[in-house]
Amino acid sequence: MKLFISFAIALFATSTFSFANTGRPAANTFAKTFTVSVKEFKSFFTAQKSAAKVCACQILRVESNNEQQQYIAVFAQGTNTGDLTANFNTASNILQKEKKHLNDFFYTKIKVTENLTAASECSQLYNNIKVKYDGVKMYDILDADALSKVAQQ
Repeated sequence: MKLFISFAIALFATSTFSFANTGRPAANTFAKTFTVSVKEFKSFFTAQKSAAKVCACQILRVESNNEQQQYIAVFAQGTNTGDLTANFNTASNILQKEKKHLNDFFYTKIKVTENLTAASECSQLYNNIKVKYDGVKMYDILDADALSKVAQQ
């Protein structure tokens, strides 16, 4: 209860006054400021989410000393810059590096069952793959944009 009262007092104080550059408190409408902040955050979030994506995927049949054969799906998702060929090539290169990493550290046998690309988010592509490959497990969705920048450095 004390925590709630303290929070209410702090909220009231924040909503009633803010400090202007002169150091004197000035009346401030917290509700308007807060609403504007939420709208700006929402527009930023929806703009980021609605950006067109491309996805490349490899369905791998893997086997290790500890596990029997299983299917895993490795995805690389990047931003669609308008040049789909270049976007898919970047994502495919990331997948090749990840497959090599998996072979070096985790699995004794790796066989590529299928390569897929789509001009959509990887979550949508994964839903389509689950229908075709029963029991497929998602390994990861790699950020092709970030990993390609790291590889260039």
